[in-house]
Amino acid sequence: MRSAHRLFTDVGYAEASLERIAEEAGFSKGAIYSNFVSKEELLFELVGVEIDARIEALSRVLEKTGDLDAVQNPLTELARSAGRELGGIGQADPGWQQLFIEFWLRCQANDALRTKLAHKRRAMRARIAEAFSNQAARFGAELDPDEALALATATLALSNGLGLESLIDPEASTPELFGELLARLVQAAPSTDRSGSATNLPGPTDQ
Repeated sequence: MRSAHRLFTDVGYAEASLERIAEEAGFSKGAIYSNFVSKEELLFELVGVEIDARIEALSRVLEKTGDLDAVQNPLTELARSAGRELGGIGQADPGWQQLFIEFWLRCQANDALRTKLAHKRRAMRARIAEAFSNQAARFGAELDPDEALALATATLALSNGLGLESLIDPEASTPELFGELLARLVQAAPSTDRSGSATNLPGPTDQ
């Protein structure tokens, strides 16, 4: 997968043949074709690997404890850190964003791929929503499942949108901006405390 990732991002989807990927990875053509019937299938698997890696990175940040119990607004700080982490990953690999856009467009023209990607994205949103809900509960708040899912969707939308902006103007988007925007979204999310009273998740302006 590392060889496929490198070749796809270096030369683009159109120029990266399965034969060339096999040569790059040191495999025979037969070995590649025995696992992937087409270049689109290989790219889909690669997209899945990349998505899983980013979700794992996000989950690791959200699950950190450290000195957060002593922080005034721990969940907001976690969101800020998670945004910076995701923004940093994207900034370090701009070729991936371009490749993902190309893949996204190809999915629009391929019903089978579009359906597979939709299922993958739903599962990804569910994992992010679960991470947000778990951390809210850890700090004494309860996120409505729909609100948690909305936060997850917004997180992905931020990632995609800022990634697009950075392709045209790298200075327009920074990991710090991603972190700040995600923190504000978390701050604004309605929740209930352990007594059942409606509130907002602790935010950077709370006293």
